[in-house]
Amino acid sequence: MTGVLTVAKLSLQLTDIPEEGLDLADEVQPDELGLLPEEAEVSGPLSLSAHLTNVGDHVYVEGVIDGSFVRECVRCLKQYDAYVEVPFTAAYQVSDSTARSRGRVAKDSRQEPVEERDSETSDQEDDVYHCAGDRVELAEMLREHIILSTPMQPLCHEECRGLCPVCGQDRNEHPCRCVEAAQKNPFAILQERLKKSTSN
Repeated sequence: MTGVLTVAKLSLQLTDIPEEGLDLADEVQPDELGLLPEEAEVSGPLSLSAHLTNVGDHVYVEGVIDGSFVRECVRCLKQYDAYVEVPFTAAYQVSDSTARSRGRVAKDSRQEPVEERDSETSDQEDDVYHCAGDRVELAEMLREHIILSTPMQPLCHEECRGLCPVCGQDRNEHPCRCVEAAQKNPFAILQERLKKSTSN
């Protein structure tokens, strides 16, 4: 049976993770993740659900963190609440000294040979987190996934009409009667002269 922690501990000791794995489930406050307002503004706590498995010299984490985020629409500039689910997967590498001190031996039959795992780790070094001694720190990993999930151009809804560039009226609230100035054709003068010459 998989171990379960109903309190979301964001800093776990390797000994907290049994061989059968560990489930985390609880609420997490934005400040626990070190989220700054300019990175992601959150309405209330976030809900965290994660599963950790301890395989050889790695700890694998997968799950989802979700909650309500405050965003500003790029078209109408209004703030709106967006419920977002952020799935995540991560691998934490245990230091050689910690692995040796604990006498860790991989027991999972699905584990790749040591040479292959070392090669993959070196090729994907940027995608692998490192344990802080004998601890798995989840906060920074979760923070990074939340920031990366933030859209570059958030919209309050796909059909948002935005602001009128002439009067600044929110077109979602009231129809705007302003006529946008059409871009002037650089060949308009030549076309006008051509019309006059042909008419003469």
